Amino acid sequence: MSQMRTDPRTVARQIPGLLDDVLPQLTPGLVSHFNSSANRIEVESLNASLLHESKLQRAMLFELGYAVAEQMLLRNEIDWEQAGAVAVSRQRKFYDASIPEHFDGGDKILAEIVARNLVLALGTLSTQNGGVVISNPVVPGFEWISTGTGDFSLGESIVEVKCSSRNFTTADYRQVIVYWLLSYAAALEGRGTEWREVILLNPRTGRIVRFKIDSFIAYTGSGMAKIEILQAFQAVVGSRLQR
Repeated sequence: MSQMRTDPRTVARQIPGLLDDVLPQLTPGLVSHFNSSANRIEVESLNASLLHESKLQRAMLFELGYAVAEQMLLRNEIDWEQAGAVAVSRQRKFYDASIPEHFDGGDKILAEIVARNLVLALGTLSTQNGGVVISNPVVPGFEWISTGTGDFSLGESIVEVKCSSRNFTTADYRQVIVYWLLSYAAALEGRGTEWREVILLNPRTGRIVRFKIDSFIAYTGSGMAKIEILQAFQAVVGSRLQR
């Protein structure tokens, strides 16, 4: 019986220990080091009262903001029905989400603030990189890992969005590194191009962490070359396939 294929986002978030042998130096302490390098842009604060009154799960609220931002990037008027449908679909796919019957006025105000902040941050990054913002870039599949999508990309940079009052976590870094590994494998096989930079973006706080993959590997790879890291990842993925 063939193994069910798993989305890259699920692989990174829900399979414990996947990168422990691949990048053993990816520790909370190192994550704190990279977080300390964050730049910050001025963004609009979320209304605390509206946040307190909202009945939505935070993940759903910010997913709605993400969907609205995608419409803004296309210079479209906000279509709340469509944005809500997109947000619900994504939450159902990746999370055990509580699905709302409707989005009230306060939720829409908060989602629109998140969207404006996200569009502002992506515009700033686009100006710095000189590239075009791509929504939902393809994340290549690999063995039992299915093809998926990331949040955004800019040229050779993959951009992952986390909307939270907190810092980026080890799980956030694991996720983007899995995305890079999949892009690297695809590039070697002639199926795509490798992302060479990671950008973590928080539209709630305006914090942006960006790093070159080569620099990150120098810290986390225990002296291994990129191809050796990919081989280690392939061994872990292959061993799981045999279970």
